[in-house]
Amino acid sequence: MPAKKNRVRIPSELAAQVLFAADRACCVCRAKGKPIQIHHIDDDPSNNKFTNLAVLCLDCHDLTQIKGGFGRKLDADQVRLYRDHWIGTVAESRRSSAPEISDLEDRELELRLATSVAEINLEKEDWADLALHYAGIGNVELRDKYTEKAIASGVSDEMHCLLREEQGMPERIPADVIQREIRRLSEGPHASQAQLARLLRTLGRTQDAVRAYVNGIIEDLDDQRPFAAAFYLKEIVQSGLVEGLFIEALKEAREKGDLWWEIRALEELGWHDELRSVVRSRRGEIEEKGDPFQLRVLYRYEGDREAYADVVELIERAQQTVTDEDGTSYTVYRFDSDDDSDA
Repeated sequence: MPAKKNRVRIPSELAAQVLFAADRACCVCRAKGKPIQIHHIDDDPSNNKFTNLAVLCLDCHDLTQIKGGFGRKLDADQVRLYRDHWIGTVAESRRSSAPEISDLEDRELELRLATSVAEINLEKEDWADLALHYAGIGNVELRDKYTEKAIASGVSDEMHCLLREEQGMPERIPADVIQREIRRLSEGPHASQAQLARLLRTLGRTQDAVRAYVNGIIEDLDDQRPFAAAFYLKEIVQSGLVEGLFIEALKEAREKGDLWWEIRALEELGWHDELRSVVRSRRGEIEEKGDPFQLRVLYRYEGDREAYADVVELIERAQQTVTDEDGTSYTVYRFDSDDDSDA
């Protein structure tokens, strides 16, 4: 039998910080008013790191103890996903607008809790947690003050990156810190494709970030973790990485002078004003080339309804379905020149 792990009491100031970050609500069901407790995500009751603690109601905590099927009904990975997302949601709510407060007493209680957590970290000279605390409640000035103090006093590479990310200043992360953190997340016991993807996204390395996300999603699907796969797919969309890839495609098309892919990238980005400007400025080139698909875009933005209708009809008439010997079907367009163009 594995050795029994020693339980270490969670310090009151840390418990207050965890509860405040979660808005004193279960990170899974998020129901208000239910009895709650602080759960050790990795099941090690001596590991009282902030990142290992999650607020769960008693019902959801019970789900972490039930085993069957592929494992626990609510395993550590799922709890971590719920926790990170809920803390981010609470922080964003506090940044964008005051949370829904029923009465003055609740408002005063929240203010007192925010102040007490700050005072506790100040007494401990825990500048990193203090900076994150102020980031969580939306105080930019104090966030930046204690971020600089924390980095000057020395923090881990992981914390260094996190603090600069919270500031929105990834360009201030030293190159050696970035290299070590990428290495840590890419190999060894701390390897995590999801965390690597988030770091790369913060650094503006769009394609590398998407690649890491996709690798992680494939791993999740192979390991029968559909929730995690879906969560990170959703994160890709919400993080702006899809738009980022289209922007890179736009830059590449412009560098190569490829008007068609420049048009397509602008269409997918929804940058209609810029697209209108591009096709109008290059009208002569488009009409001389005579590409029906480019003409269709030009006439639509020019407002030339008759010309637009004519070219749409031309495209429809030219559309044909071709089937290969292996039974694969695809669409081609045969215009007067009999040239084939894939759809």
